[in-house]
Amino acid sequence: MFSGFRRTRRVVAVLAAAVSVSFSISLSPQRTLAQPQPSPAPAGAVATPAPSSPAPATQAPATPPAPPPPPAPAPAGRPPANAPNVVNVDVSGNAHVPTATILSVVRTRAGQPFDERVVREDLQNIFDLGYFSDQVPPLIRQRPDGIAITFRVIENPVIERISFSGNDHVPSDTLLALMDTAVGQVLNTNTFHQDVLKINSYYDKIGYSGQVPTHVAGLNISKDGTLSLQIREGLTVNAIDITGNYLLRKDIIISALSIKPGQPYSEDSRDKDYENLKKLYEKYDLQLGDFEAGIDPTTVDLQKGTADVKYSIYVAVVGAVQITGNTVTKDVVIRRQLRLRPGMIITQGLLRRDYERLNNLGFFEKVDLNPKAGPDPKKPWEVTLDWNVKEQRTGTAQIGAGYSGGPTGQGLTGTLSYSQNNINGTGNGAAIRFERGSRVGDASLSYTVPYLGNTRTSSKYSLGASIFTSDQSNFYQVYGASNAQTLGTRSPVICTPPPKGGTTSCNGVSGTIPVVLTPNSSLISGIAADYANRANGASLSVGRRLTDYVTTTLGITVQRLATDVTLPAPYFLAGTQQILTSPITNTPFGTTTNGNTLGINAPSIANTSNGATYNLHAITIGLQADTRDDVFNPRRGMNTSLSEEVSGSPIGSQFGYTITTFDGAKFFPVLKNATLGFHLLAGDATGAIPPSKLFVLTDQQLRGYSQVFYGTEELLGQGELRLPISPDRKFNIALFYDYGGQKIRGAQPITDIFGNVIVDYSKFLYRTDAGIGLRFDVPQLGFRSIRLDFARGASGAHTSFGIGQSF
Repeated sequence: MFSGFRRTRRVVAVLAAAVSVSFSISLSPQRTLAQPQPSPAPAGAVATPAPSSPAPATQAPATPPAPPPPPAPAPAGRPPANAPNVVNVDVSGNAHVPTATILSVVRTRAGQPFDERVVREDLQNIFDLGYFSDQVPPLIRQRPDGIAITFRVIENPVIERISFSGNDHVPSDTLLALMDTAVGQVLNTNTFHQDVLKINSYYDKIGYSGQVPTHVAGLNISKDGTLSLQIREGLTVNAIDITGNYLLRKDIIISALSIKPGQPYSEDSRDKDYENLKKLYEKYDLQLGDFEAGIDPTTVDLQKGTADVKYSIYVAVVGAVQITGNTVTKDVVIRRQLRLRPGMIITQGLLRRDYERLNNLGFFEKVDLNPKAGPDPKKPWEVTLDWNVKEQRTGTAQIGAGYSGGPTGQGLTGTLSYSQNNINGTGNGAAIRFERGSRVGDASLSYTVPYLGNTRTSSKYSLGASIFTSDQSNFYQVYGASNAQTLGTRSPVICTPPPKGGTTSCNGVSGTIPVVLTPNSSLISGIAADYANRANGASLSVGRRLTDYVTTTLGITVQRLATDVTLPAPYFLAGTQQILTSPITNTPFGTTTNGNTLGINAPSIANTSNGATYNLHAITIGLQADTRDDVFNPRRGMNTSLSEEVSGSPIGSQFGYTITTFDGAKFFPVLKNATLGFHLLAGDATGAIPPSKLFVLTDQQLRGYSQVFYGTEELLGQGELRLPISPDRKFNIALFYDYGGQKIRGAQPITDIFGNVIVDYSKFLYRTDAGIGLRFDVPQLGFRSIRLDFARGASGAHTSFGIGQSF
């Protein structure tokens, strides 16, 4: 029992030495070997050296190997001249390790002179095999012709079982698979030393590196041959220290960490925490700029196996902003759109908004953000934002010709126009347009300055100005008026009031044959009404940005207009009908007009059809909120505006009216990459407005109708589902539904020749349509969102063409 206990303790000491090799060197005291004295009796015990810790150079196999070639004989000349010869060399105490395996490392040979130095080396070589827990001094016996040497060994126990404790995160089977030491073998300390290195290496690879000197913290071999290994996977977290510009509250950060006090620390847990923190900061619209985590070495307590964990967390901060790729657009034009500036904390929302603002300029075909390392390497959380842009055509020139015949047509017309929305890279815009024909002559010039300066104050203001002139003449067919339509005492017609200072022919009719412009069965052949209107004016508007999304505007318009309707004698218009001409619709083939011209009598429409020239001055106040992500093809956000136009004598106008308009659109991302949009347009007018100010619904709003609908009040609702076909969303299919109506306040009903009411414009008249459309870009020509819609309304199918989204 005593020797077994001693052996067990000696094995534990040797294994402990093997474990410690991974981080320190074990030194064993040397013993001296006495020179044997000639004596007839067996020599007494002599001291033997205690072997040093096993070196990791040789790994023992699972079973004792076959003996290697015998070592070279000891060099001659070393033993004393009178040294006796060795007549026999053998081994005792080895129950499992073959004698041949032991003698294979012994250099002392029979027939050689006894050499104490060689015997000492033999003792060390035997111990270095790793199979023995201890050695007793060799037995040296005197023989008649020399001496016999017996090397006496104490074998390590045979392993009957291997157990692990403390391995909470690595299964025992995994650790066993790493080891060459196996059940049924004599414990080999060399092999076990390599096993410990493998276990340490494995734990280091899975994230427990650098915490403890070794992950095999203790071991024991019981009398029944059980090898017990105590595993220390890593240090236990005592506390968590958060440092850096982490911005969020510490309790919020700690609650997101997988590592908690009392749990073991590992690199795997640290990596999980990195991902957890990224998600946490993204939840708060922040970017994780730099992250460092690890054991605080000043807090390590190896005796308790604990340490503090230090997390250094830095949110991403703008270190610098670079602009690249712009060859025309000036840097300042781009930088004034950016809200993220050096020193500011980076958020996903601001990054996305800066991208949207650059894209919404319409100057660039492509906008890319390339984040780079910041300018200061000592501050890895600082980021350089490199905005790379690819410029596109910003000027558009158009030349076209068209012909529209019939009594309301314009004849042959030619159009020449040019627009540039980034003059010399300044972001300022201008447009000029000329149209000339046999019955029309129009010209306009406009200039816009989106930013009046680059200072904090001046950059909040914008300016727009335009001048225009228009002269148009048309001929309209006339129809015989019914008794109900004829001006008289029995069936009076509502007179349209003239502008201030004007006159009306309502009570002073010259002519004997009343006619109307509303089509009926009484067409008067060879007779036409000559309609001519002229307008010259200018407008000026100033905008003020209240926020990045909200803008208020103040504008003034000054113009002189005249309208004249003449009929050959003896014809006259029944009442004071207003001729509502169809607006011009641009097509790829020129310009055309749509719809029928109607004669309308209403006190809400000022009578300007007497050839007189009138002054129209108006002030417009507007408020707009625009949060769309893409003004050309929005996927989310809204665009709403409210405007009030006022005209009256205090500002020198001969008209007195107000026009209120609300226009709002909301967009929602749906499906994978589609957009669902809704649009509401509402308008109302008070007083007597000039015909040119009437609300108009054309085939750009009610896409299933070719007619044009006018009103002093208006309501339009639209819904549209836009489905992208191409990945870049430059080609789309749209499904849409339109619902709109209008009325003319106080309008006299339109009747037939018998006085029957055909239509009453004083009441809201609603129309609906539905259809499908195509949307595509032609960036080579500077066109965004060319629109081609096919719709069906109550009157049948209609195809409409336009540039830009319908809303």
